[in-house]
Amino acid sequence: MNALFHNFLKYKAICPVEVEIRMQKMSKENMVLICVSLGWFLIFSGRLSISTILVTIEKSFDINHAEAGIALTGMWFFYGLMQFPSGVISDLKGRKVTILASMTIFSVAYLLIGLSIHYLMLFFMLILLGIGGGSFPTAGIAMLSDVFKERRGKALGIQASFGSMAGFMPIVAPVIASFNWRLFFFIWAGLGIFAIYLFMKCTEESTKLPYGESILKRFADGMGALKDRKILFIFTINLIATLSWIGYISFFPTYLIESKAFSEIEAGVSFALLSLGGFVLKPVIGSLSDRYDKKAIMLFLISTSAIATTLLVYLHSFIAILGVSFALSASSAFFLVANSYLVGLWGERGRGGRLGFYRSLLILTGSPTSALIGFYASKGGFALPFLVIALLLSIAALLLLINLALEHRARR
Repeated sequence: MNALFHNFLKYKAICPVEVEIRMQKMSKENMVLICVSLGWFLIFSGRLSISTILVTIEKSFDINHAEAGIALTGMWFFYGLMQFPSGVISDLKGRKVTILASMTIFSVAYLLIGLSIHYLMLFFMLILLGIGGGSFPTAGIAMLSDVFKERRGKALGIQASFGSMAGFMPIVAPVIASFNWRLFFFIWAGLGIFAIYLFMKCTEESTKLPYGESILKRFADGMGALKDRKILFIFTINLIATLSWIGYISFFPTYLIESKAFSEIEAGVSFALLSLGGFVLKPVIGSLSDRYDKKAIMLFLISTSAIATTLLVYLHSFIAILGVSFALSASSAFFLVANSYLVGLWGERGRGGRLGFYRSLLILTGSPTSALIGFYASKGGFALPFLVIALLLSIAALLLLINLALEHRARR
């Protein structure tokens, strides 16, 4: 017994040291991955929740789909606009300070959305959310690319899967909204403050900051991102995927409620599966993209999305829509594969600016999608907009197939 007691005391003395050593091992790579992934989760979950409880918010402010669509387009526009300057700033001033500023802005935005008393205030707070949320992804992806040089696809897959955990929100948000929809945004503001503290304490700057370089020079360098024909081709495919995803995120639950006669719970579960499926699939797809042809993987994901979107329009049973939602969750992994492909083509110097310009142009071009779908749906329903999305995805899949065939022929 004395020997056991002595060993127990010895273990208690060593254990804190072991824990500290493990934390030190995590601090450079894994802690960066956890902190960046948590920030992405807070942004993505907030966006999903806005769409999930959009009907409740519309009633609260006495607005229609068109007005809601305009507000969402404003959020997406500034989300896209901030990708480029945040990328340049992260190259010149550091990834860490850029991410901390982003987290602060979107946390304040969540708080003020909850305090909104008029549609115009909601409109401008959604824009603020777009500014804060849009300043995060480019710097976050650049930071992970700095830290994970060999396992970049896997790291980006894990980060994306944290975003997919936001799939719980279509179930959680309506429960919170049943008390008061504003309560959700107060909670998310508090979580944002916690994420700021964690990121500040547990991460270090990941890039070597340049000296004597002008910000205008970096902007010009970033705008040259699309000069490469390979990148321009991926941009075209990526744009179609972005248009589609913005459409899903903005109106998927509302579409199911109004066009399929789903209850809010059924629509929420379907929307949750659309996001949650990626939690399991994205790390796997990210790892596969480190080993196999990224364009072939993108072709599979885009084709899956095209088929699933077509089925979404014509199927009506709850069980069938659950299957469609899971298929769409797999197709959302397209973005992490595209990001991994792109950062592999760009060197570390100026990576943030190039990726930022690419993402800004991508999302700005796609941002009117919410307004266009909202305007049409107010009078003509959702079926035609989603059929157009399916057609565009089919064209993108065909282009990828032709490109792969030409590359294979050139290698032979």
